[in-house]
Amino acid sequence: MQNCAIFAAVKELAQIITPIATELAQFEAFFGKTLHADTEPMERIMRYVGDTRGKRLRPMLVLLSAKLFGQVNERTVRAAAFVELVHSATLLHDDVVDDADERRGRSSVKAQFGNLSAVLAGDFLLAKAMLLLSAPGDHAILQEMLRTTAAMSEGELMQGTRSLSPSKGRREEVETYKGRPFDKLRDLNYLDIITRKTAVLMRSCCAAGALSVEATPEQVQQIADFGINFGILFQLRDDLLDGENIEQAQALLPVYHEKALQTLEGFPHSEIIEALRDLTTFCAEREG
Repeated sequence: MQNCAIFAAVKELAQIITPIATELAQFEAFFGKTLHADTEPMERIMRYVGDTRGKRLRPMLVLLSAKLFGQVNERTVRAAAFVELVHSATLLHDDVVDDADERRGRSSVKAQFGNLSAVLAGDFLLAKAMLLLSAPGDHAILQEMLRTTAAMSEGELMQGTRSLSPSKGRREEVETYKGRPFDKLRDLNYLDIITRKTAVLMRSCCAAGALSVEATPEQVQQIADFGINFGILFQLRDDLLDGENIEQAQALLPVYHEKALQTLEGFPHSEIIEALRDLTTFCAEREG
């Protein structure tokens, strides 16, 4: 995959997340506990899931967004665990739908334990996630996350059925990019799918982090706007790495890199804003 090489120098991820290193360690300890199961068959699968860890970008967004407006607390950590549980569950279900035998360089849960076990393990993770935010004080975060989970299911179905019935609200956005070398209707649909299947979760990560420290509605909306653009950018880069929708992804990647950075300009400069800017560029340039 040819790198676009149009962005600024990229920092290493470990360097980017220095401002939340302590909080990320707290998350990891808590997340490991959430994977516990009472029965040996499910516990065996959960150990396998725990060993197959990704970059933790979604929990990072929760923690960074919380620290932007306040101090990371127990509610923040629960929200970060929630999004990682939901993300992990969707990956287990996706592997069954896609008949994928590999995930992150090793056998998928579906390949290792079978389709039934993968589906049930995904359901188990979703149930665990709901329990994390069942306290009355977490109601606003849970509502945000449940709306997101529903939207993600719609996005996956749209992609699976090759739907050409985009939801309202995208046409004006795509009109902004007249003259780009691809069909507008196809582009409209493409953006709608990747927004629903990927970007809405990134948006909710940012919103949940802000909500966990009782940020104002205006602050929640501002960081959520960053999250949606960051999420689109993330999926565009994924598609380029996977060799999918190359024409569209190449044209839109620099657009959404710029849009994501622009949404951060309304915040006072801080080490957290700098980390979010660096994380944006990291995701635009990443090779895996």
